Amino acid sequence: MSQYQPATNSDSMLEELFKKAVQLGERIASQDVARFRELLERAKELWTEYDPRHDPRNRVVMGVDSGWNVRLYEGFYVYALRAAAVDERQEVHEPVAEFDMIGGEQTGLTPENYVKVQGEMAEHYVADRVADEADLVLVDGSLIARLQSAHRLLRELHLLNEYLSLARSLRERRNVVFVAKYSHRRSLIRGELGDIYYIARSTRTPGYVLGQTDERFGIPITTAYIRLANDAQPLAIEVPSGDVGEEDVRHIMDVLSSRSVMGYPYALYLAHRVVSVSEALMDQLCRTAGLIAFREAREVLELWGRSG
Repeated sequence: MSQYQPATNSDSMLEELFKKAVQLGERIASQDVARFRELLERAKELWTEYDPRHDPRNRVVMGVDSGWNVRLYEGFYVYALRAAAVDERQEVHEPVAEFDMIGGEQTGLTPENYVKVQGEMAEHYVADRVADEADLVLVDGSLIARLQSAHRLLRELHLLNEYLSLARSLRERRNVVFVAKYSHRRSLIRGELGDIYYIARSTRTPGYVLGQTDERFGIPITTAYIRLANDAQPLAIEVPSGDVGEEDVRHIMDVLSSRSVMGYPYALYLAHRVVSVSEALMDQLCRTAGLIAFREAREVLELWGRSG
């Protein structure tokens, strides 16, 4: 029997959603309290308290990020993409800027997934280009998660090979650190939720947990969880190298602790702000390209709405 039960109208769909919300709340509330405490204790045992040392050197720290926007038209779409490394003086390094059109199903990907993949490839390219110029290069997101996603999404072999080639260019770059505010990995504590959830609720002080090294598509990736300030949200970090130990994690914390705002690296905040592609900017680009005469997909929906 199908898991989906048809709803007769929009009101019944809303009722079904709220019913499922109540059921989810009951399921969460009924979780084994003893097991939950055991997982919290496990996270606490793994946690190493460490008060980061003041780093007097004039370090060069860069944040790498990408931003993009997609505009759908009848039969094609256009996208704008920006990627760059940004240092703490707000200087931009190795900028990448793309504005292009895709027609039909050339890639087998949805527009959003296609541009997401292009953005990640640009980030890997930029990170590799600036790695020799910086003490630390921080890339927004999880390398493991993006590799898994790309392998699942990229059905065209040449695109996957290009993606993996750029990712592998970072192999053994010990000063390249992927930084994620959220992580679903469960390899350390092995609870129902991600490791970072239990770490966040069992610890308050600055410190770290050094995880294991996993080989993903020819890239050794060492994972750790760090907290840079009291009561700050822990961060999941990944270094594309197998030769990473506790001293390396402490070094990363030493460098970042005074270069962070509320426990989050300032360079990444700057990078995100620089590469953002707003709706206003997208409007200007589309007008400049002469697309104002083309009908957007949302206009078709508005026409349907008016005719109903």
